[in-house]
Amino acid sequence: MKKNKYDEKFPKLLNSIVCAIDILGFSDMILDSCNNGLGNNLLGEINYLIEKNKKCIIPDKYSQGKIKIFTDNMVVAYPIDNDGESELNEILDNVAEYQFNLALEGLFVRGGISIGEFYINEDIVFGPALLDAHYQESQVACYPRIVLDDKTVGQLQIHIQNYNKMPENQNILIDTDGKWFIGYLNTIFKYYKECNNDYEFELVKIKLLEKHKEKLEEMLMKHKENIFVWDKYVWTANYHNFFCDLYFPLETDLKIAKHLLLSWPRQISTGDF
Repeated sequence: MKKNKYDEKFPKLLNSIVCAIDILGFSDMILDSCNNGLGNNLLGEINYLIEKNKKCIIPDKYSQGKIKIFTDNMVVAYPIDNDGESELNEILDNVAEYQFNLALEGLFVRGGISIGEFYINEDIVFGPALLDAHYQESQVACYPRIVLDDKTVGQLQIHIQNYNKMPENQNILIDTDGKWFIGYLNTIFKYYKECNNDYEFELVKIKLLEKHKEKLEEMLMKHKENIFVWDKYVWTANYHNFFCDLYFPLETDLKIAKHLLLSWPRQISTGDF
C-alpha cells in the first residue's frame, strides 16, 4: 500500500502528527557567547550536536517523516496512514531519544505535539497542526517537557484501549497539571541492543543517568539566582528523581540532592556586609 507523503511539487495538506521543539535559553547562550568572542565556538558546537542527533528523528530512508530546523527550533512531522498508530509510536519514541541526547549535552528542550492538517517541504511549513504544536510548546509546556495536546492524548487513549499494555504507554507520563508529556529518560532502555549482557547494560544505564544528573546540577547551580529559570531545572530534577525512584530505588546516589531543589531563608550574618 502506498503511504502518504509530502509532495514537493504539488503541495497538499495531509493529516499529520507534528512536534515543535525549542532549546531553552538559546537566545541567552547566543548573546553570552558573542559578547565573549565565542560565537563561532557555540555555532560549531550547536551545528555538530543537532546534525548528530537529528538522525534519531528519522532513522532510515523508508520513513515518511520530515524535519525543518531553525537553529534552536525544530519541527518534526509524520503524515498519518490509517489510524496513525505507527506514526504516533514512531514520533514519540524518536523525539524522546532526541530530547534525551541533547539533555546529556546540557541542552534541555521543551515542545508540543498535535495532530491535524499540515504540509512541509524545503521552503515552507504550513498548517493548523503546526500552530497547535507551537502553542503547546510556547504557552503550555513551560518546563523542559514535550507535551501532548488534547487531540494527541485522545488518539493515544484510543490506541491504549486496544491493548493490555502499549509500548509507548510507559514513555508517557501525566504531570501535576494534568498534561501528558514524553518521559524521555526511558530512552536508556534502548541501549540494551548495544550491550553484550545484562551486567554491561546495567552499567550503561547507570552511567547515562549519572551524566544526566551532572548536567542538571550544573544548570541548577548556574541559574540559582534567577528563580524563573532555576525553577525549570527544578522541575526536570524532580522528574529525574522520580525516574530513579521508579527504576533504580537502591541507587540513591543517582538522585539529585534536595538542598539543590529547595530555597530556604536564612538569618543575616556579618558576611552579608
